[in-house]
Amino acid sequence: MSFNCPHFIEEFKGFVSTLNIKSALEVGCLSGELKDTIGADGVDIKPSREDVTKADICSFKSRKKYDLVFSSGLLEHYSKEEAVAIIKAMTALTRKGGYILNYVPNTGCLAYKNAKDRSNADWKDELDYTADGLAELHEQAGLTVAGTGCAASEWPKRFGPEESLAYLVYCLAKKL
Repeated sequence: MSFNCPHFIEEFKGFVSTLNIKSALEVGCLSGELKDTIGADGVDIKPSREDVTKADICSFKSRKKYDLVFSSGLLEHYSKEEAVAIIKAMTALTRKGGYILNYVPNTGCLAYKNAKDRSNADWKDELDYTADGLAELHEQAGLTVAGTGCAASEWPKRFGPEESLAYLVYCLAKKL
């Protein structure tokens, strides 16, 4: 089984294809599945793959600027203040007119919330967001929000049988 829900991987690939990008960087690319799906570069604080640069995003420097810098399953592990700093660091790696895209757990996903309550795993204490709350972080980072929404509607089935909203919310922002 992959880390990401296969339906979400396809959903992500389709969404990114609408952005007409030529270069991308995944920040915090634990499994690398999303990075690989769209042919992106990757950076992670503890990479498990040789094709991923080891670095903390807030200190990562690159001459290359990307059309899209994205993360999935990263910001929820940090305080809101730290998340804003990470979004700012992502923005510094993005070309003018480029995109920043972040996916985080959805506050409204009941199966996920119930799984957190039953778990002793590290992710039990991660934050979750509404789409509006995630958009607010991007605005605090000085970005223009281009869109928000829900994603990964099949993923809650991995957590439990409850009828649930989609597992993730996303914010797509633009660097002007």
